[in-house]
Amino acid sequence: MRRPAVCMLSASFVPTLGGTERQCRLLSEWLVGAGVSVAVLTRGGGKGIELPRFPFPVHRLAVGALGYAVVGALWLAVYGRRFGVLHAHQALSPALAAVLAKRLRPQHRVVVKVACSGRWSDFRLAQDRPLFRRRMTLLRGVDRFVVLNRESAAELQTLGLGRVPACLVPNGVDARRFTPAEPAERAALRARLGLPPDEGVALFVGRLERRKGLDTLLAAWADLVRRPGAPRLLIAGPGETGPWARETQAHGVEGWVTFLGGRADVADLYRVADLLVFPSRAEGCPNVVLEAMASALPVVATDVAGNREAVGEDSKAGWLVSPEDPAALAEAVATMAASPALRRELAAAARVRVLERFDIDRVGAKYLSLYEELQ
Repeated sequence: MRRPAVCMLSASFVPTLGGTERQCRLLSEWLVGAGVSVAVLTRGGGKGIELPRFPFPVHRLAVGALGYAVVGALWLAVYGRRFGVLHAHQALSPALAAVLAKRLRPQHRVVVKVACSGRWSDFRLAQDRPLFRRRMTLLRGVDRFVVLNRESAAELQTLGLGRVPACLVPNGVDARRFTPAEPAERAALRARLGLPPDEGVALFVGRLERRKGLDTLLAAWADLVRRPGAPRLLIAGPGETGPWARETQAHGVEGWVTFLGGRADVADLYRVADLLVFPSRAEGCPNVVLEAMASALPVVATDVAGNREAVGEDSKAGWLVSPEDPAALAEAVATMAASPALRRELAAAARVRVLERFDIDRVGAKYLSLYEELQ
């Protein structure tokens, strides 16, 4: 069967390094490796920054969010004739650009990936934007929704979009890049980062924002430091550090918490930590949790739909605790930090779960089958 050419629509792309952008890049690279013609259509960015070379063209439009939907559709009408599939990452302006382009050129097939669920879902965000009902009407022209968890599927039904077929395809992870560290490698990495070889280390990776539950995390650490054997907490991710540094001081844990900022070496951080703690309030299918699991790093995360989809509900590949519950989070971290045998058991199960469900080879093949089905 002839493989369709695919245009990925993403409101932002590298150098922005959020989960949506990383998944768009990872899937695009995999598809190119599988012999698929791919291009990315995004908004402007990266001026004055040396960007990596991609194995696919990246077209950048100098427009805002709403302008991206309109100008993106017009760009596709003029230059996008060769694309059989338009794959929109988020049910926001990328989805609008895709469905408007389909109206101009009906032979396009439109796939819309719903990026998040819960309080920060694509649709909750769109409710506060102009012409919400009109947006929902336009989205009925989508050929296939892709959801990352079952909560998103239920949300489509609630919004009257249930007539559009939806399929559950999780985010993917490159299990060849994110791998467990050998003991000697771990020791060398710890030395490079200035970490004592035997110090307990917990890691948080993500944007420094309320949605990621940093307030809950710091409150939990105020509880943890009163217990023996509390681990040091490394916080890595983009965002304004100042307010969160002041909150560490208010909790009296500034000596236990280190802010690393945005990091290019996040794969190494997974290899030196003893556990990942991820207290997010809403997720689709979190890259960070998948990367940690692929690295054989045990996970303590909040029991929200996306985290539940990633680690499973049986507690074999990671632990889930109630959202916004610092005491429960502290108890889970303390228990896991105190037991190397438990961490090894969870780490091994996490790596197996990733290879069986989330490896990009499996996820990419699912998307390729979907695109071919729509031809």
